[in-house]
Amino acid sequence: MSSASLTGAALLLIAGTLAAGSLPRIDLRFEERVLVGMVVTTLVGSAVTYLLALLAGLSVATVLGGSALTVVGFVALGWGRRAAALAAWRDGWVELTSPRRRRHLAGLGAVAVVSVYLFSLLFAHTLTVDSAGNLNAGFETVWADWSQHLTTANSFAAAHNLPPQNPLFSGQDLRYPFLPDFHSATLITLGASPAVALALPGAVLAVCITLLVVVLAVRLGAGLGAGVLAAAICLIGGGLGFSGILADACLHHGFAAAQCSWSGLVAHPGGMPAIIAGTLRDLPGLVAAQPRAYDGLLTPAFQQPLPDQQWYTPLFAWWLPQRSILYGFSGALVILLLVITAARAPRRGYESFALAGILLGLMPLIHIHTLVDMAIVCAVLAVFWRHRGWLITLAVTAVVALPRLITLVGGPHGSAVGGNVFPTVEPGWMYLAAPPRPALSLVSLIGGIGGLVHAVLSPEYWGFWIANTGIAVPLCAVVAITFAASQLRGPAGAAARRAVSIFPADVVRVGLAFMAVFVVANVVVFQSWDWDNTKLLAYWYLGAALLIATLVTRWWRRWWRGAAALAMATTVLLSGVLVLLRLLPWTPPEDANGGPYTSATTQDVRLAAIVAASTPSNAVFLTDGRPNDPLLMLAGRTAVMGYYGWLWSYGTDFGNRPADVRTMLDGCHSQPRSACPVFGLLRTYNVGYAEIDDRVRAAGVFDSRVDLRWWASQGFPVVARSDHITVYDVRAP
Repeated sequence: MSSASLTGAALLLIAGTLAAGSLPRIDLRFEERVLVGMVVTTLVGSAVTYLLALLAGLSVATVLGGSALTVVGFVALGWGRRAAALAAWRDGWVELTSPRRRRHLAGLGAVAVVSVYLFSLLFAHTLTVDSAGNLNAGFETVWADWSQHLTTANSFAAAHNLPPQNPLFSGQDLRYPFLPDFHSATLITLGASPAVALALPGAVLAVCITLLVVVLAVRLGAGLGAGVLAAAICLIGGGLGFSGILADACLHHGFAAAQCSWSGLVAHPGGMPAIIAGTLRDLPGLVAAQPRAYDGLLTPAFQQPLPDQQWYTPLFAWWLPQRSILYGFSGALVILLLVITAARAPRRGYESFALAGILLGLMPLIHIHTLVDMAIVCAVLAVFWRHRGWLITLAVTAVVALPRLITLVGGPHGSAVGGNVFPTVEPGWMYLAAPPRPALSLVSLIGGIGGLVHAVLSPEYWGFWIANTGIAVPLCAVVAITFAASQLRGPAGAAARRAVSIFPADVVRVGLAFMAVFVVANVVVFQSWDWDNTKLLAYWYLGAALLIATLVTRWWRRWWRGAAALAMATTVLLSGVLVLLRLLPWTPPEDANGGPYTSATTQDVRLAAIVAASTPSNAVFLTDGRPNDPLLMLAGRTAVMGYYGWLWSYGTDFGNRPADVRTMLDGCHSQPRSACPVFGLLRTYNVGYAEIDDRVRAAGVFDSRVDLRWWASQGFPVVARSDHITVYDVRAP
């Protein structure tokens, strides 16, 4: 049944891709229609299935029915022009395979093959089950983030959490963008394992993102080579952390620390040849067995190659662990293709603007940062490409997004007591160690803009961004200034126009639109944790990647410019290449990152299965706040309060709940039952079951031990037990 269901879902995805790819009347190429159709079908189909599941529950019938309804809807929308749609597919295929595009087809095919291989390999190692039955994460960031995604997905699939309540904070609506995890829940419902259900869509969308960046670069006039380089930058781009491996190789060879610094080399030029030769001799061994992460990811500050590294290799900081951004970023690239092509099409292309509005309207359910980013980008692009269709995009976005936005705006935005009110103002983002962060207001916003101007005038700001992202920020600044100067009359304007002409005009326009995102993210922080602004800056980085890649490929033809192009590419790619070599699945564990990381032991898996089979799906559990709690992660159950770090970063208003949970876990050490507050709190929070763990909760929020004897002495029935965990039924008075 599961194999047949999954096969049916795959066939419906193919049908939806063909139907959705036929909808835009604009002149899209064959490969663009395929990518647009696949992403639109995935995102819109997930939303349709969710609406159907709200009415009839989550089951095989509603999952396949939602996909079928999506396909039928796409076919119905395009039925009136079916002949033209078929002609568009046929003509696109003929054009793609024509002799004049043979090189393009070969290059695009090579990118597709390499990206499919790479992402299949990486995502196959995100979650695996070893021979002992332990559930392991292949990467530390996946271990940290996918526990939450497993919790949300299984709350739908195993606990039928509809309408969705927050599984990490009982009694609260689920305000986290949950549609990606709901999509994985539909695959679990069809019979896929949770690991496959999370990894497979991620791998497919990662391949789509890579190809979409390439075809976007071609659409903008930058060319296939620039698109491939831009995609590589988006995946592994970073800063100057790679310089740390040179110092490590120098020290490894036996030179003193003073000799291995740039200042030491300059001060002692006579020893430079020996130091360089020794460093190069030991460098290959250090590359094969790297002692630390040269992008600074999950590395203590004192071990980072450069001070205050905040920009980590995107592949391991975003694309693998943060599933929502895969859905959001792929949707954003499709939106860009649709609106840019429609705005310049001979025909009006209003249906493409409407389709872009539907995707934008779904973003509060998928990835709220994408909505913020694309609102900024589309506003700037509307200035360059004036078209009435932008009003259609705005109207459709408002209609689709408004219900969810009302819920989000009306919900809590952090707690002043907890120090996590958002949005806040932080000029220059994180270039200062501990900047003040006033709440967003007109006064603080004006002050933040002034603070950013002051930051831009300081060398520390530029040092921070060059260290973290190489040439990206300086190049963006030069392009922006040159473009502004090109609008002037006279010799200065003419010189600026010649300088900026090295870039296709459309690349400059799109780059400027994404620079606006950079400016906003350098003034306003949109979540409790300021590092989370990287979810906005990831989109600016796409614009920067297109500019860098275009310049590198255009300069490559002359030797002196080629040397400069190589240097520019090195500043953004070399750190990521080192990290990729360190974390590849075939790298021996002793030379890699210390993985695999156990998400759930065999005992945890068995315990979760027993709990899922013997407790109500909507039961509330008292837990100790571990991020990889098996009852939440595998059984999909709801906690009074889950992992504090996630909840804090989402801006949860905790109230007295942390103290109340601590009181319940501690028990009543010396109080009679009649005076014990635990029983009243259990009723207050509607707790049905208590998970008591005898291990120290180093990863949890609670700093006290559970009184195991007290819990064992209360006569609560034992529902399940593992090597460390006992689950009690506390529903009885």
